[in-house]
Amino acid sequence: MITSRPGRWDRVADVIVVGSGAAGLTAATLAYDGGADVVLLEKAPLIGGTTGVSGGMPWIPLNRHMADVGVRDSREEALTYIRRLTLGREPEPALLEVYVDTAPEMLDYLEAKTPLRMTAGPTFNDYYAHLPGGKLKGRSIEPAPFDAHELGDWAPRLRTSPHLPWLTLAEGAKFLRGEDLPDLDLAARREAGDVRVLGPALVAALFKGLLDRGVEVHTSAPVDDLVVEDGAVIGVRSSAGLIGARRGVVLACGGFEWNEEMVRGFIGERIEPLSPPYNEGDGHRMAMEAGALLGNMRSFWGQPGIYEPGFEIDGRPVPQMGSIRSTPGVIAVNRHGERFVNEGATYQDFPKVLGTYDPVAVDYPNEAPHWLVFDQGVKDSAVVLPTVLPGQPAPDWIVQSPTIRELAERIGVDAGALDATVARWNAEVAAASDEDFHRGTTIFEVHMSGRQPSPQGCMRAVSQAPFYAVQLVNGALGTNGGMVIDPHARVRSMRGGVVPGLYAAGNATASVFGPAYPGGGATIGPALTFGFIAGRHAAAQAPKDIG
Repeated sequence: MITSRPGRWDRVADVIVVGSGAAGLTAATLAYDGGADVVLLEKAPLIGGTTGVSGGMPWIPLNRHMADVGVRDSREEALTYIRRLTLGREPEPALLEVYVDTAPEMLDYLEAKTPLRMTAGPTFNDYYAHLPGGKLKGRSIEPAPFDAHELGDWAPRLRTSPHLPWLTLAEGAKFLRGEDLPDLDLAARREAGDVRVLGPALVAALFKGLLDRGVEVHTSAPVDDLVVEDGAVIGVRSSAGLIGARRGVVLACGGFEWNEEMVRGFIGERIEPLSPPYNEGDGHRMAMEAGALLGNMRSFWGQPGIYEPGFEIDGRPVPQMGSIRSTPGVIAVNRHGERFVNEGATYQDFPKVLGTYDPVAVDYPNEAPHWLVFDQGVKDSAVVLPTVLPGQPAPDWIVQSPTIRELAERIGVDAGALDATVARWNAEVAAASDEDFHRGTTIFEVHMSGRQPSPQGCMRAVSQAPFYAVQLVNGALGTNGGMVIDPHARVRSMRGGVVPGLYAAGNATASVFGPAYPGGGATIGPALTFGFIAGRHAAAQAPKDIG
Protein backbone atom coordinates (compact mmCIF):
# COMPACT_ATOMS: atom_id res chain seq x y z
CA MET A 1 0.00 0.00 0.00
CA ILE A 2 1.22 3.47 -0.89
CA THR A 3 0.41 5.80 1.98
CA SER A 4 1.17 9.19 0.50
CA ARG A 5 0.08 11.09 -2.57
CA PRO A 6 2.59 10.66 -5.41
CA GLY A 7 4.36 13.67 -6.77
CA ARG A 8 2.88 12.98 -10.19
CA TRP A 9 0.12 10.76 -11.51
CA ASP A 10 0.45 9.05 -14.89
CA ARG A 11 -3.30 9.44 -15.33
CA VAL A 12 -6.15 10.81 -13.25
CA ALA A 13 -9.70 9.49 -13.66
CA ASP A 14 -12.87 9.73 -11.64
CA VAL A 15 -13.44 6.00 -11.14
CA ILE A 16 -11.01 3.11 -11.53
CA VAL A 17 -12.48 -0.36 -11.96
CA VAL A 18 -10.18 -3.32 -11.32
CA GLY A 19 -11.40 -6.47 -13.11
CA SER A 20 -13.45 -7.21 -16.22
CA GLY A 21 -15.93 -9.90 -15.23
CA ALA A 22 -19.64 -9.28 -14.75
CA ALA A 23 -19.08 -7.04 -11.72
CA GLY A 24 -16.33 -4.92 -13.26
CA LEU A 25 -18.00 -4.41 -16.63
CA THR A 26 -21.24 -3.36 -14.97
CA ALA A 27 -19.51 -1.04 -12.51
CA ALA A 28 -17.66 0.66 -15.38
CA THR A 29 -20.90 1.03 -17.35
CA LEU A 30 -22.78 2.68 -14.49
CA ALA A 31 -19.87 4.90 -13.51
CA TYR A 32 -19.57 6.18 -17.07
CA ASP A 33 -23.31 6.72 -17.36
CA GLY A 34 -23.14 8.69 -14.11
CA GLY A 35 -20.80 11.16 -15.73
CA ALA A 36 -17.49 9.73 -14.52
CA ASP A 37 -14.24 9.44 -16.43
CA VAL A 38 -13.56 5.71 -16.09
CA VAL A 39 -10.48 3.52 -16.46
CA LEU A 40 -10.86 -0.28 -16.37
CA LEU A 41 -7.79 -2.39 -15.56
CA GLU A 42 -7.67 -6.14 -16.20
CA LYS A 43 -4.80 -8.30 -14.94
CA ALA A 44 -5.17 -11.01 -17.59
CA PRO A 45 -4.50 -10.59 -21.30
CA LEU A 46 -8.15 -11.46 -21.97
CA ILE A 47 -11.35 -9.68 -20.92
CA GLY A 48 -14.02 -11.58 -19.00
CA GLY A 49 -12.61 -12.99 -15.79
CA THR A 50 -14.38 -15.98 -14.31
CA THR A 51 -17.65 -14.86 -15.92
CA GLY A 52 -16.07 -15.46 -19.30
CA VAL A 53 -15.77 -19.22 -18.73
CA SER A 54 -19.08 -19.59 -16.87
CA GLY A 55 -22.64 -20.43 -17.79
CA GLY A 56 -23.34 -16.71 -17.77
CA MET A 57 -26.66 -17.10 -16.06
CA PRO A 58 -27.62 -14.59 -13.35
CA TRP A 59 -30.13 -15.60 -10.66
CA ILE A 60 -32.51 -12.65 -10.37
CA PRO A 61 -35.80 -12.81 -8.44
CA LEU A 62 -38.69 -10.71 -9.74
CA ASN A 63 -37.12 -10.26 -13.16
CA ARG A 64 -39.49 -9.29 -15.95
CA HIS A 65 -38.67 -12.36 -18.07
CA MET A 66 -40.42 -14.60 -15.55
CA ALA A 67 -43.71 -13.52 -17.10
CA ASP A 68 -42.56 -15.02 -20.41
CA VAL A 69 -42.59 -18.49 -18.85
CA GLY A 70 -45.78 -17.90 -16.87
CA VAL A 71 -44.23 -17.46 -13.41
CA ARG A 72 -45.16 -14.82 -10.86
CA ASP A 73 -42.77 -13.79 -8.11
CA SER A 74 -42.87 -11.59 -5.04
CA ARG A 75 -40.42 -9.90 -2.73
CA GLU A 76 -41.73 -11.95 0.20
CA GLU A 77 -41.30 -15.25 -1.65
CA ALA A 78 -37.76 -14.38 -2.74
CA LEU A 79 -36.63 -13.36 0.74
CA THR A 80 -38.34 -16.35 2.37
CA TYR A 81 -36.52 -18.67 -0.01
CA ILE A 82 -33.12 -17.02 0.40
CA ARG A 83 -33.31 -16.89 4.20
CA ARG A 84 -34.32 -20.55 4.34
CA LEU A 85 -31.05 -21.34 2.55
CA THR A 86 -28.66 -18.95 4.28
CA LEU A 87 -29.77 -20.13 7.74
CA GLY A 88 -28.62 -16.86 9.24
CA ARG A 89 -25.03 -17.29 7.98
CA GLU A 90 -25.06 -14.43 5.47
CA PRO A 91 -22.34 -11.86 6.26
CA GLU A 92 -24.67 -8.85 6.20
CA PRO A 93 -28.41 -9.61 6.50
CA ALA A 94 -29.48 -6.18 5.21
CA LEU A 95 -27.85 -6.88 1.85
CA LEU A 96 -30.36 -9.63 1.10
CA GLU A 97 -33.10 -7.03 0.81
CA VAL A 98 -30.82 -4.69 -1.14
CA TYR A 99 -30.18 -7.51 -3.60
CA VAL A 100 -33.80 -8.54 -4.08
CA ASP A 101 -34.88 -4.89 -4.47
CA THR A 102 -32.09 -3.82 -6.83
CA ALA A 103 -31.40 -6.84 -9.06
CA PRO A 104 -34.53 -6.38 -11.27
CA GLU A 105 -33.73 -2.67 -11.66
CA MET A 106 -30.16 -3.54 -12.65
CA LEU A 107 -31.36 -6.00 -15.27
CA ASP A 108 -33.84 -3.58 -16.80
CA TYR A 109 -31.14 -0.92 -16.99
CA LEU A 110 -28.55 -3.12 -18.68
CA GLU A 111 -31.04 -4.43 -21.22
CA ALA A 112 -32.14 -0.87 -22.00
CA LYS A 113 -28.69 0.73 -22.09
CA THR A 114 -26.34 -1.99 -23.43
CA PRO A 115 -26.53 -4.71 -26.11
CA LEU A 116 -27.26 -7.33 -23.42
CA ARG A 117 -30.48 -9.29 -23.96
CA MET A 118 -31.70 -12.05 -21.65
CA THR A 119 -34.25 -14.85 -21.81
CA ALA A 120 -35.85 -17.19 -19.29
CA GLY A 121 -35.54 -20.91 -20.00
CA PRO A 122 -38.61 -23.14 -19.84
CA THR A 123 -37.28 -25.59 -17.24
CA PHE A 124 -34.34 -24.06 -15.33
CA ASN A 125 -35.44 -24.39 -11.71
CA ASP A 126 -34.22 -22.91 -8.45
CA TYR A 127 -31.91 -25.49 -6.93
CA TYR A 128 -34.20 -25.97 -3.93
CA ALA A 129 -37.49 -25.24 -5.63
CA HIS A 130 -39.27 -27.63 -3.26
CA LEU A 131 -38.63 -25.24 -0.35
CA PRO A 132 -40.92 -22.32 0.56
CA GLY A 133 -40.54 -19.47 -1.91
CA GLY A 134 -38.70 -21.59 -4.51
CA LYS A 135 -39.61 -21.46 -8.19
CA LEU A 136 -39.54 -24.17 -10.82
CA LYS A 137 -38.37 -21.74 -13.50
CA GLY A 138 -37.78 -18.12 -14.32
CA ARG A 139 -35.28 -16.71 -11.81
CA SER A 140 -32.20 -18.03 -13.61
CA ILE A 141 -32.00 -16.30 -16.99
CA GLU A 142 -29.44 -16.50 -19.74
CA PRO A 143 -27.96 -14.14 -22.32
CA ALA A 144 -29.04 -14.34 -25.93
CA PRO A 145 -26.33 -15.44 -28.38
CA PHE A 146 -24.03 -12.56 -29.32
CA ASP A 147 -22.21 -12.12 -32.65
CA ALA A 148 -18.65 -11.32 -31.61
CA HIS A 149 -17.92 -9.69 -34.97
CA GLU A 150 -19.52 -6.61 -33.42
CA LEU A 151 -16.43 -6.34 -31.21
CA GLY A 152 -14.06 -5.82 -34.12
CA ASP A 153 -10.40 -6.27 -33.22
CA TRP A 154 -11.35 -6.82 -29.58
CA ALA A 155 -13.14 -10.14 -30.30
CA PRO A 156 -10.10 -12.43 -29.84
CA ARG A 157 -9.24 -10.55 -26.63
CA LEU A 158 -12.42 -11.70 -24.87
CA ARG A 159 -12.64 -15.08 -23.16
CA THR A 160 -14.55 -18.06 -24.44
CA SER A 161 -15.29 -21.08 -22.27
CA PRO A 162 -13.46 -24.38 -22.66
CA HIS A 163 -15.85 -25.93 -20.14
CA LEU A 164 -19.11 -25.67 -22.07
CA PRO A 165 -20.21 -26.28 -25.66
CA TRP A 166 -21.40 -23.34 -27.76
CA LEU A 167 -25.03 -24.10 -26.92
CA THR A 168 -27.46 -22.18 -24.78
CA LEU A 169 -28.52 -23.80 -21.54
CA ALA A 170 -32.03 -24.09 -22.93
CA GLU A 171 -30.62 -26.09 -25.86
CA GLY A 172 -28.50 -28.24 -23.56
CA ALA A 173 -31.51 -29.01 -21.39
CA LYS A 174 -33.04 -30.98 -24.25
CA PHE A 175 -30.39 -33.64 -23.69
CA LEU A 176 -31.07 -33.72 -19.96
CA ARG A 177 -34.76 -34.19 -20.68
CA GLY A 178 -33.94 -37.15 -22.92
CA GLU A 179 -35.30 -35.43 -26.01
CA ASP A 180 -32.12 -35.46 -28.09
CA LEU A 181 -28.32 -35.58 -28.02
CA PRO A 182 -26.49 -32.24 -27.80
CA ASP A 183 -26.60 -30.50 -31.19
CA LEU A 184 -22.86 -30.53 -31.78
CA ASP A 185 -23.31 -29.35 -35.37
CA LEU A 186 -25.01 -26.18 -34.15
CA ALA A 187 -22.26 -25.71 -31.57
CA ALA A 188 -19.61 -26.10 -34.27
CA ARG A 189 -21.35 -23.59 -36.54
CA ARG A 190 -21.57 -21.07 -33.73
CA GLU A 191 -17.91 -21.52 -32.85
CA ALA A 192 -16.85 -21.18 -36.49
CA GLY A 193 -18.98 -18.05 -36.84
CA ASP A 194 -17.94 -16.67 -33.42
CA VAL A 195 -21.50 -16.40 -32.17
CA ARG A 196 -21.05 -16.57 -28.42
CA VAL A 197 -23.37 -18.01 -25.80
CA LEU A 198 -23.47 -18.34 -22.01
CA GLY A 199 -20.79 -16.44 -20.06
CA PRO A 200 -18.87 -15.38 -23.18
CA ALA A 201 -22.09 -13.83 -24.56
CA LEU A 202 -22.73 -11.95 -21.32
CA VAL A 203 -19.19 -10.56 -21.30
CA ALA A 204 -19.28 -9.69 -25.00
CA ALA A 205 -22.57 -7.81 -24.75
CA LEU A 206 -21.48 -5.80 -21.71
CA PHE A 207 -18.05 -5.10 -23.19
CA LYS A 208 -19.62 -3.91 -26.44
CA GLY A 209 -21.49 -1.41 -24.30
CA LEU A 210 -18.18 -0.13 -22.92
CA LEU A 211 -16.70 0.10 -26.41
CA ASP A 212 -19.71 2.13 -27.53
CA ARG A 213 -19.11 4.47 -24.59
CA GLY A 214 -15.42 4.83 -25.30
CA VAL A 215 -14.34 3.66 -21.85
CA GLU A 216 -10.57 3.32 -21.49
CA VAL A 217 -9.62 -0.35 -21.01
CA HIS A 218 -6.21 -1.88 -20.27
CA THR A 219 -5.47 -5.61 -20.36
CA SER A 220 -2.34 -7.28 -18.94
CA ALA A 221 -2.49 -4.52 -16.36
CA PRO A 222 -2.29 -6.01 -12.84
CA VAL A 223 -2.87 -3.68 -9.92
CA ASP A 224 -0.29 -4.06 -7.16
CA ASP A 225 -1.22 -1.41 -4.61
CA LEU A 226 -3.85 1.02 -3.51
CA VAL A 227 -2.80 4.62 -2.97
CA VAL A 228 -4.21 5.76 0.36
CA GLU A 229 -4.07 9.24 1.85
CA ASP A 230 -5.39 9.96 5.35
CA GLY A 231 -7.27 6.64 5.27
CA ALA A 232 -9.01 7.34 1.95
CA VAL A 233 -8.29 5.44 -1.28
CA ILE A 234 -7.28 7.92 -3.98
CA GLY A 235 -5.73 5.72 -6.66
CA VAL A 236 -3.84 2.59 -7.65
CA ARG A 237 -0.42 1.53 -8.80
CA SER A 238 -0.57 -0.82 -11.77
CA SER A 239 1.56 -1.85 -14.71
CA ALA A 240 -0.37 0.83 -16.61
CA GLY A 241 1.06 3.42 -14.23
CA LEU A 242 0.07 5.41 -11.16
CA ILE A 243 -3.58 6.28 -11.73
CA GLY A 244 -5.51 8.60 -9.46
CA ALA A 245 -9.21 8.22 -8.68
CA ARG A 246 -11.10 11.38 -7.80
CA ARG A 247 -14.31 9.54 -6.88
CA GLY A 248 -13.51 5.93 -6.11
CA VAL A 249 -11.83 2.60 -6.84
CA VAL A 250 -13.95 -0.50 -7.45
CA LEU A 251 -12.27 -3.85 -6.72
CA ALA A 252 -13.96 -6.45 -8.93
CA CYS A 253 -10.91 -8.61 -9.49
CA GLY A 254 -12.19 -12.02 -8.45
CA GLY A 255 -11.43 -14.48 -5.69
CA PHE A 256 -8.30 -16.13 -4.35
CA GLU A 257 -8.68 -19.75 -5.49
CA TRP A 258 -5.32 -19.69 -7.32
CA ASN A 259 -3.42 -18.46 -4.25
CA GLU A 260 -2.38 -21.66 -2.46
CA GLU A 261 -1.25 -19.83 0.66
CA MET A 262 -4.56 -17.99 1.05
CA VAL A 263 -6.54 -21.16 0.33
CA ARG A 264 -4.58 -23.03 2.99
CA GLY A 265 -4.95 -20.21 5.49
CA PHE A 266 -8.62 -19.36 5.01
CA ILE A 267 -10.38 -22.38 3.48
CA GLY A 268 -8.18 -25.02 5.06
CA GLU A 269 -8.61 -27.72 2.42
CA ARG A 270 -7.26 -28.26 -1.07
CA ILE A 271 -9.38 -26.96 -3.91
CA GLU A 272 -8.84 -27.34 -7.64
CA PRO A 273 -9.79 -24.17 -9.57
CA LEU A 274 -11.81 -24.33 -12.77
CA SER A 275 -11.33 -20.60 -13.32
CA PRO A 276 -8.69 -18.63 -15.25
CA PRO A 277 -5.42 -18.63 -13.27
CA TYR A 278 -5.42 -14.93 -12.39
CA ASN A 279 -7.66 -15.01 -9.32
CA GLU A 280 -4.90 -14.80 -6.73
CA GLY A 281 -6.50 -12.60 -4.09
CA ASP A 282 -4.93 -9.33 -5.24
CA GLY A 283 -8.01 -7.36 -4.25
CA HIS A 284 -8.23 -9.11 -0.89
CA ARG A 285 -4.62 -8.32 -0.08
CA MET A 286 -4.94 -4.66 -1.01
CA ALA A 287 -8.20 -4.30 0.88
CA MET A 288 -6.76 -5.92 4.01
CA GLU A 289 -3.83 -3.52 3.89
CA ALA A 290 -6.36 -0.67 3.78
CA GLY A 291 -8.19 -2.02 6.84
CA ALA A 292 -11.13 -3.78 5.18
CA LEU A 293 -13.50 -6.06 7.07
CA LEU A 294 -13.60 -9.56 5.61
CA GLY A 295 -16.30 -12.22 5.78
CA ASN A 296 -17.24 -15.70 4.55
CA MET A 297 -13.56 -16.51 3.98
CA ARG A 298 -13.90 -20.28 4.49
CA SER A 299 -16.37 -20.63 1.64
CA PHE A 300 -16.00 -21.22 -2.09
CA TRP A 301 -18.20 -21.88 -5.11
CA GLY A 302 -17.87 -25.65 -5.33
CA GLN A 303 -17.96 -27.69 -8.52
CA PRO A 304 -16.80 -31.33 -8.30
CA GLY A 305 -14.37 -31.72 -11.16
CA ILE A 306 -12.66 -34.27 -13.39
CA TYR A 307 -9.16 -33.82 -14.77
CA GLU A 308 -8.72 -34.71 -18.43
CA PRO A 309 -5.10 -34.85 -19.59
CA GLY A 310 -4.24 -31.82 -21.69
CA PHE A 311 -7.24 -29.70 -20.65
CA GLU A 312 -5.97 -26.24 -19.74
CA ILE A 313 -6.90 -22.59 -19.33
CA ASP A 314 -4.13 -20.12 -20.17
CA GLY A 315 -1.53 -22.87 -19.96
CA ARG A 316 -2.61 -24.16 -16.53
CA PRO A 317 -4.26 -27.58 -16.08
CA VAL A 318 -7.82 -27.27 -14.74
CA PRO A 319 -10.52 -29.84 -14.10
CA GLN A 320 -13.77 -29.94 -16.02
CA MET A 321 -17.21 -29.98 -14.47
CA GLY A 322 -18.01 -33.45 -13.12
CA SER A 323 -21.74 -33.25 -13.82
CA ILE A 324 -21.99 -36.96 -14.63
CA ARG A 325 -21.94 -37.64 -10.87
CA SER A 326 -25.72 -37.02 -10.69
CA THR A 327 -26.56 -39.47 -13.50
CA PRO A 328 -28.65 -42.46 -12.35
CA GLY A 329 -26.29 -45.42 -12.07
CA VAL A 330 -23.28 -43.37 -10.93
CA ILE A 331 -22.14 -43.66 -7.32
CA ALA A 332 -19.47 -41.60 -5.55
CA VAL A 333 -17.14 -43.39 -3.15
CA ASN A 334 -14.41 -42.17 -0.84
CA ARG A 335 -10.94 -43.62 -0.33
CA HIS A 336 -12.49 -46.32 1.88
CA GLY A 337 -14.68 -47.52 -0.99
CA GLU A 338 -17.90 -46.27 0.67
CA ARG A 339 -20.62 -43.93 -0.55
CA PHE A 340 -20.64 -40.67 1.40
CA VAL A 341 -23.17 -38.35 -0.22
CA ASN A 342 -26.28 -38.03 -2.34
CA GLU A 343 -24.56 -37.89 -5.71
CA GLY A 344 -27.32 -35.64 -7.06
CA ALA A 345 -26.72 -32.86 -4.52
CA THR A 346 -26.04 -29.40 -5.93
CA TYR A 347 -22.49 -28.66 -6.95
CA GLN A 348 -22.32 -26.11 -4.13
CA ASP A 349 -23.47 -28.60 -1.48
CA PHE A 350 -21.53 -31.66 -2.63
CA PRO A 351 -18.11 -30.34 -1.47
CA LYS A 352 -19.42 -29.46 1.99
CA VAL A 353 -19.37 -33.12 3.02
CA LEU A 354 -15.72 -33.53 2.05
CA GLY A 355 -14.61 -31.82 5.25
CA THR A 356 -16.64 -34.10 7.53
CA TYR A 357 -14.65 -35.07 10.61
CA ASP A 358 -15.00 -38.40 12.42
CA PRO A 359 -14.10 -37.77 16.10
CA VAL A 360 -13.96 -41.49 16.89
CA ALA A 361 -11.65 -42.50 14.05
CA VAL A 362 -9.87 -39.13 14.32
CA ASP A 363 -10.06 -38.86 10.56
CA TYR A 364 -11.51 -36.91 7.67
CA PRO A 365 -12.95 -39.94 5.89
CA ASN A 366 -14.08 -38.05 2.81
CA GLU A 367 -10.78 -36.41 1.98
CA ALA A 368 -9.35 -37.09 -1.46
CA PRO A 369 -9.24 -39.24 -3.41
CA HIS A 370 -12.87 -39.70 -4.41
CA TRP A 371 -14.14 -41.79 -7.29
CA LEU A 372 -17.20 -41.98 -9.50
CA VAL A 373 -18.07 -45.60 -10.25
CA PHE A 374 -20.44 -46.62 -13.06
CA ASP A 375 -21.10 -49.39 -15.54
CA GLN A 376 -21.32 -49.89 -19.29
CA GLY A 377 -24.97 -48.86 -19.31
CA VAL A 378 -24.04 -45.38 -18.08
CA LYS A 379 -21.08 -45.22 -20.46
CA ASP A 380 -23.41 -45.98 -23.37
CA SER A 381 -25.95 -43.30 -22.47
CA ALA A 382 -24.33 -40.42 -20.56
CA VAL A 383 -21.89 -37.61 -21.33
CA VAL A 384 -18.87 -38.22 -19.11
CA LEU A 385 -17.26 -34.99 -20.37
CA PRO A 386 -17.89 -32.95 -23.53
CA THR A 387 -15.06 -34.94 -25.12
CA VAL A 388 -16.31 -38.34 -23.91
CA LEU A 389 -19.71 -38.90 -25.48
CA PRO A 390 -22.03 -41.94 -25.58
CA GLY A 391 -20.89 -44.54 -28.07
CA GLN A 392 -17.26 -43.45 -27.99
CA PRO A 393 -14.60 -45.74 -26.52
CA ALA A 394 -13.39 -44.81 -23.06
CA PRO A 395 -10.04 -43.00 -23.13
CA ASP A 396 -7.11 -44.52 -21.28
CA TRP A 397 -7.37 -42.11 -18.34
CA ILE A 398 -10.75 -43.59 -17.37
CA VAL A 399 -10.12 -46.73 -15.30
CA GLN A 400 -11.91 -49.80 -16.67
CA SER A 401 -12.18 -53.36 -15.33
CA PRO A 402 -14.35 -56.44 -15.89
CA THR A 403 -15.31 -56.76 -12.20
CA ILE A 404 -15.91 -54.40 -9.29
CA ARG A 405 -13.19 -56.05 -7.22
CA GLU A 406 -10.60 -55.60 -9.95
CA LEU A 407 -11.74 -52.00 -10.41
CA ALA A 408 -11.21 -51.40 -6.69
CA GLU A 409 -7.69 -52.77 -6.88
CA ARG A 410 -6.89 -50.50 -9.81
CA ILE A 411 -8.05 -47.35 -8.02
CA GLY A 412 -6.49 -48.29 -4.70
CA VAL A 413 -9.54 -48.82 -2.49
CA ASP A 414 -10.47 -51.88 -0.44
CA ALA A 415 -11.98 -54.42 -2.83
CA GLY A 416 -14.29 -55.94 -0.26
CA ALA A 417 -15.60 -52.54 0.78
CA LEU A 418 -16.32 -51.40 -2.77
CA ASP A 419 -17.92 -54.74 -3.63
CA ALA A 420 -20.17 -54.40 -0.57
CA THR A 421 -21.00 -50.76 -1.41
CA VAL A 422 -22.09 -51.68 -4.94
CA ALA A 423 -24.09 -54.65 -3.69
CA ARG A 424 -25.90 -52.45 -1.15
CA TRP A 425 -26.59 -49.82 -3.78
CA ASN A 426 -28.03 -52.39 -6.18
CA ALA A 427 -30.28 -53.74 -3.42
CA GLU A 428 -31.52 -50.24 -2.69
CA VAL A 429 -32.18 -49.70 -6.39
CA ALA A 430 -34.28 -52.88 -6.42
CA ALA A 431 -36.20 -51.61 -3.38
CA ALA A 432 -36.53 -48.11 -4.92
CA SER A 433 -35.24 -46.53 -1.73
CA ASP A 434 -31.83 -45.08 -0.93
CA GLU A 435 -31.82 -45.46 2.83
CA ASP A 436 -28.32 -44.04 3.12
CA PHE A 437 -28.38 -40.75 1.19
CA HIS A 438 -31.92 -40.41 -0.19
CA ARG A 439 -31.41 -40.32 -3.95
CA GLY A 440 -34.53 -39.26 -5.76
CA THR A 441 -35.76 -36.82 -3.13
CA THR A 442 -34.31 -33.42 -4.14
CA ILE A 443 -35.30 -31.24 -7.06
CA PHE A 444 -31.72 -30.70 -8.24
CA GLU A 445 -31.45 -34.39 -9.11
CA VAL A 446 -33.82 -33.76 -12.01
CA HIS A 447 -32.52 -30.26 -12.75
CA MET A 448 -33.75 -28.78 -16.06
CA SER A 449 -35.65 -31.97 -16.88
CA GLY A 450 -39.13 -30.72 -16.08
CA ARG A 451 -39.72 -33.89 -14.02
CA GLN A 452 -40.29 -34.44 -10.33
CA PRO A 453 -37.64 -36.43 -8.44
CA SER A 454 -38.25 -40.05 -7.52
CA PRO A 455 -36.03 -42.98 -6.54
CA GLN A 456 -37.13 -44.85 -9.64
CA GLY A 457 -36.06 -41.98 -11.86
CA CYS A 458 -32.80 -41.18 -10.06
CA MET A 459 -31.41 -44.62 -9.23
CA ARG A 460 -30.05 -47.35 -11.49
CA ALA A 461 -28.06 -50.47 -10.70
CA VAL A 462 -24.32 -50.70 -11.26
CA SER A 463 -24.39 -54.15 -12.83
CA GLN A 464 -23.40 -54.20 -16.51
CA ALA A 465 -19.74 -55.05 -17.09
CA PRO A 466 -17.27 -53.60 -17.77
CA PHE A 467 -17.13 -51.15 -14.90
CA TYR A 468 -15.53 -47.72 -14.87
CA ALA A 469 -14.04 -45.30 -12.33
CA VAL A 470 -13.19 -41.63 -12.74
CA GLN A 471 -11.40 -39.66 -10.07
CA LEU A 472 -13.39 -36.69 -8.75
CA VAL A 473 -11.57 -33.66 -7.36
CA ASN A 474 -12.69 -30.85 -5.06
CA GLY A 475 -13.21 -28.29 -7.79
CA ALA A 476 -13.95 -24.62 -7.31
CA LEU A 477 -15.52 -22.12 -9.69
CA GLY A 478 -14.09 -19.44 -7.41
CA THR A 479 -13.97 -18.36 -3.80
CA ASN A 480 -16.81 -16.33 -2.29
CA GLY A 481 -15.26 -14.80 0.79
CA GLY A 482 -13.86 -11.34 0.82
CA MET A 483 -14.63 -7.74 1.59
CA VAL A 484 -17.85 -7.06 3.48
CA ILE A 485 -19.68 -4.25 1.75
CA ASP A 486 -22.48 -1.91 2.76
CA PRO A 487 -25.73 -1.23 0.82
CA HIS A 488 -23.81 1.15 -1.49
CA ALA A 489 -21.12 -1.49 -2.20
CA ARG A 490 -18.60 0.52 -0.16
CA VAL A 491 -16.01 -1.63 1.60
CA ARG A 492 -16.56 -1.72 5.33
CA SER A 493 -13.66 -1.04 7.68
CA MET A 494 -12.45 -3.27 10.49
CA ARG A 495 -12.60 -0.18 12.71
CA GLY A 496 -16.20 0.64 11.84
CA GLY A 497 -17.68 2.68 9.04
CA VAL A 498 -16.24 2.29 5.56
CA VAL A 499 -12.89 2.64 3.85
CA PRO A 500 -13.43 5.96 2.05
CA GLY A 501 -13.12 5.75 -1.72
CA LEU A 502 -13.12 1.94 -1.87
CA TYR A 503 -15.89 -0.19 -3.40
CA ALA A 504 -16.09 -3.89 -4.22
CA ALA A 505 -18.29 -6.38 -6.07
CA GLY A 506 -18.21 -9.96 -7.35
CA ASN A 507 -16.00 -12.70 -5.95
CA ALA A 508 -13.76 -10.14 -4.29
CA THR A 509 -16.55 -9.67 -1.74
CA ALA A 510 -18.18 -11.79 0.92
CA SER A 511 -21.11 -13.42 -0.88
CA VAL A 512 -24.44 -11.83 -0.04
CA PHE A 513 -25.75 -15.40 0.38
CA GLY A 514 -22.96 -16.57 2.67
CA PRO A 515 -22.29 -20.26 1.94
CA ALA A 516 -25.66 -20.75 0.21
CA TYR A 517 -26.44 -20.99 -3.51
CA PRO A 518 -30.11 -20.40 -4.39
CA GLY A 519 -29.88 -21.32 -8.06
CA GLY A 520 -27.91 -21.13 -11.28
CA GLY A 521 -26.22 -17.74 -11.42
CA ALA A 522 -26.11 -17.05 -7.69
CA THR A 523 -22.57 -15.79 -8.34
CA ILE A 524 -23.30 -13.64 -11.38
CA GLY A 525 -26.58 -12.10 -10.18
CA PRO A 526 -24.98 -10.41 -7.16
CA ALA A 527 -21.85 -9.55 -9.18
CA LEU A 528 -23.95 -7.63 -11.69
CA THR A 529 -26.13 -6.07 -9.01
CA PHE A 530 -23.42 -4.84 -6.66
CA GLY A 531 -21.27 -3.77 -9.61
CA PHE A 532 -24.30 -1.71 -10.70
CA ILE A 533 -24.61 -0.21 -7.22
CA ALA A 534 -20.86 0.45 -6.88
CA GLY A 535 -20.50 2.20 -10.23
CA ARG A 536 -23.59 4.33 -9.71
CA HIS A 537 -22.65 5.40 -6.18
CA ALA A 538 -18.99 6.09 -6.97
CA ALA A 539 -19.91 8.30 -9.93
CA ALA A 540 -22.25 10.34 -7.73
CA GLN A 541 -19.52 11.33 -5.27
CA ALA A 542 -18.00 14.78 -5.24
CA PRO A 543 -14.59 14.62 -6.92
CA LYS A 544 -11.61 14.90 -4.59
CA ASP A 545 -8.69 17.19 -5.31
CA ILE A 546 -5.88 14.67 -5.57
CA GLY A 547 -3.41 16.78 -7.51
